[in-house]
Amino acid sequence: MKAIVFPGQGAQYVGMGKSLYESFDEARSIFSQIDAIVGFPLSEKCFLGPKEDLTDTSIQQLAILATSVAAFEVFKQRNIPVAYLSGLSLGEYTCLYAAEVLPLKDLVFLVKERAAGMQLASELNPSTMLAVIGIKKPRLEELGSRYNFYLANFNAPGQVVISLKRDAKSTIKKILESEGARVVELAVSGGFHSPFMEQAKQRLTMAIDRVELRTAKIPIVSNYTGLPAHRKEELRKNLLEQLTSAVLWKDCVEHIISGGVDTFFEIGPSKVLRGLMRKIAPQVRVINCEKSQDFDQMKLCVH
Repeated sequence: MKAIVFPGQGAQYVGMGKSLYESFDEARSIFSQIDAIVGFPLSEKCFLGPKEDLTDTSIQQLAILATSVAAFEVFKQRNIPVAYLSGLSLGEYTCLYAAEVLPLKDLVFLVKERAAGMQLASELNPSTMLAVIGIKKPRLEELGSRYNFYLANFNAPGQVVISLKRDAKSTIKKILESEGARVVELAVSGGFHSPFMEQAKQRLTMAIDRVELRTAKIPIVSNYTGLPAHRKEELRKNLLEQLTSAVLWKDCVEHIISGGVDTFFEIGPSKVLRGLMRKIAPQVRVINCEKSQDFDQMKLCVH
């Protein structure tokens, strides 16, 4: 059995999607449609940069979404059946397109509102994120309660991302390092997947009520629960709770594997999820679908 996973923020790079645009009509159509929906040449930001634009939350999320949807449209032509969909943070929104929960126009609107809400929440609550490697979850939870930070992403065994106040960064980094951890600051504008995003959740609630969600045609394994969802009520709740709750990525992957999946297609820019997969379940196969040559080689990979 096979599953698709879509990347989230941090996967962007200048040049992403360019070879797809140049090689496949399906990809060209997606980029053109999204350019028209957002009202500016987002595709040029993907292909040409500058890099600074792609680090702006409001552009970054749309750019990764566009590249991932374009790659999915090319993948779809291969008629490969998949049992599950999942995505890391923003990637869960790409699942809504792949599972036919939302049409492209509504999905772009939702992601645009999500990104704007997250940017605003970050400005109102100056915060950041640190990747922490080498401290077990119970001890990290204990430290979080004591020093007021939140466990935001469970990405892989031994790798947790925390959200914290920006002005507490130096102090908490020293505390974690004194516990033997390796600590890396992430290049993000705020402390995502934590109560710092409450204002973003309020904005997303208003946005999600303006679109009509449909039942998912392929189950979407949720970051919030680590479990699959079909019904629109479940999908709505999962998307909203994801903003202020921890991303259970390790649980998502393990649930998909427990369902009999042994091959994952990572569809979208970069190979971030492949790296996490090696730590979670090195026995499974991950096939990246990112550039035109990846699709040229796909027949050899999937058989």
